[in-house]
Amino acid sequence: MGGAAGGKLTVIESFFNVSAKAGIDIVIPDNIQGNCCGQPFSSKGFSQGFTHMANDTIDKLWHSTANGKLPVVLDITSCTHTLKGCRWALSNENKKRFDAMKIIDSIDYLADYILPATIIKNRKSSIVLHPVCSLQHMGLENKFLSVARKLADEVTIPLHAGCCGMAGDRGFLFPELTQSATHHEAAEVKEREFSGYYSSGKTCEMAMSDAVEKNYESIVSLMDECT
Repeated sequence: MGGAAGGKLTVIESFFNVSAKAGIDIVIPDNIQGNCCGQPFSSKGFSQGFTHMANDTIDKLWHSTANGKLPVVLDITSCTHTLKGCRWALSNENKKRFDAMKIIDSIDYLADYILPATIIKNRKSSIVLHPVCSLQHMGLENKFLSVARKLADEVTIPLHAGCCGMAGDRGFLFPELTQSATHHEAAEVKEREFSGYYSSGKTCEMAMSDAVEKNYESIVSLMDECT
């Protein structure tokens, strides 16, 4: 979703890099364009649109994963949370497929698959994190923090860290939502300089980048730089 600022690698390029360093082969499905977890529909109350998209995505993933043999890794935590919670909207056939598939967020991927198999060659001096809402919903906030502490000497989570107000894609349509939601967190972050700004969801990173006027990146990019 989008490129990277300052000529840096995109999150997908970094995702391939860290996977290669850990000796893991990655496949991007041929039909990935147009796939969606369905959150832009569910966040607006379009339940039929969400149901259609969730079923379509699970159906495509089933075939892309060789009938559930390959795990699915997502690099946007809000998408992971939505997809892992879509079972109620699935057809009976897709419920069976869903139950047979393993869906992994990038934070679990970095902590459980990448860190144990790679060598950390350098660390950032100080970084600030924006834990997205979905990390808290899935109980991954502490894991996010533990990964970051392996990659930086000083890790800060702002006292006022909270929802960025993006709500799927609502912040694109109503930017005053993100301006209001990020006000206190951004003011706190702006009080000092950090050597890096990281999160785990592209839309949230965009909202925080606008608010703080610093480039927020995926923690996958941090892992790539440090290993």
